[in-house]
Amino acid sequence: MAEQIETKSGYADAEIIRKLIEHENNLQNYRLTWLMTIQGLLFAALGFAWDKQDARGLVSIFCILGILVSLSSWSALKLTANAFQDLHNWWDSHKPSDYDGPPIIGHKSNFNALLWILRPWRILPWAFAVGWVIALVFNLRRG
Repeated sequence: MAEQIETKSGYADAEIIRKLIEHENNLQNYRLTWLMTIQGLLFAALGFAWDKQDARGLVSIFCILGILVSLSSWSALKLTANAFQDLHNWWDSHKPSDYDGPPIIGHKSNFNALLWILRPWRILPWAFAVGWVIALVFNLRRG
C-alpha cells in the first residue's frame, strides 16, 4: 500500500508538507506552552509582591519581564505563522494537476477578521503585554 501511494503523483510531496506542518504545529504548541507557563509564574510572583510597599521596584521588574516575554513569544509565534503560510503557498504552487489525494490540512477556513485575531497564538501575547502595561501603570501610580 505504501509503495502504491508513493508512486501516485504528488502523494509523497503532500506527505512531506504534512510532516512539515505537523512540526511547525508542535513548535507553536511549545511556544504557547512556554508563554503561558512563564506568564503564570510571573503573575503568581506579582500576586505575592503587589501589596508589599517595599517591593514596588520588584513589581515593576515583574511587569517589564512580562511585557518582554509577551513580545518575544509573539515574535516566535509570528515565525510559525509565516512558516505555515510558506508551506501552504509552496503546496498551492507545486501541487500536481492530477493530484487526487486528501488536502494537506483538515480544514482551511474562509477569512473572518474577528476569528483570525482571536486565535490564541495571535491575541494572547498582546493580551498579556497589555495586562502587564496596565499593572505597571497601576504600580507606578499607587504611591
